[in-house]
Amino acid sequence: MPNVQASVDSFIDEIKAIENSFDKDLAKLAVTLKNATETEVINATRQLDFLQELQKKGLGTALDNFDAEYTKMLQIAINEANKRGIPAFAGASVEGLEVLRDINYQRLLGTFKEYSEDIKYGLFRGVYANASISTIKESLAQTGMVSRQLNLIAYDGLKIFDDMSRYKAFQGQNVRWTYIGPQDAFTRDECQSTKDNEPKGGYTESEASSSDTPFGIRGGFNCRHSWQIR
Repeated sequence: MPNVQASVDSFIDEIKAIENSFDKDLAKLAVTLKNATETEVINATRQLDFLQELQKKGLGTALDNFDAEYTKMLQIAINEANKRGIPAFAGASVEGLEVLRDINYQRLLGTFKEYSEDIKYGLFRGVYANASISTIKESLAQTGMVSRQLNLIAYDGLKIFDDMSRYKAFQGQNVRWTYIGPQDAFTRDECQSTKDNEPKGGYTESEASSSDTPFGIRGGFNCRHSWQIR
């Protein structure tokens, strides 16, 4: 089974490195603006494009590297189907998976757009209000690129794509499904129910689809479980 968490961790490490470099430039910019006239601050702020600056520091590369993980997930599903003598995506279009992938990419990009605008707002507000450099830096530090939201969007997007790639590769085929994942204090009731009620020979496609944790939905946002072929 693909290691989704390892892929997410690698992506987050890349973002942290970009953020560290960006923070240094941001601190220098704050000092420069503090020493500028009000008109200069206004004109400079209007020209600021922090998303573009992040792209220069490698954000685009980091996003593309993470997007490549989707290709790997899809290929694993195709290989699994081929091993069982099932033509890849027979009767199902890969186009839907491409749409799902594109949406996830845009969701991630959206978090960085929001971060860029929040930083721009925080920087201008602090300088315009004549706050101290230490106060401005402290305020900006509270707006981080790496957040719980970013982690969740990255993990959930890739996890669902992995799940849906496998489902679409075997859709309509005479195979049985099993629901796998941890059973601990964090396991949701619906996930536990699906695991506890699994038939001896596994779920049929119809049974899995009508379970408490259907394909692509599973236990909900940030679910740690997956549907696998028995």
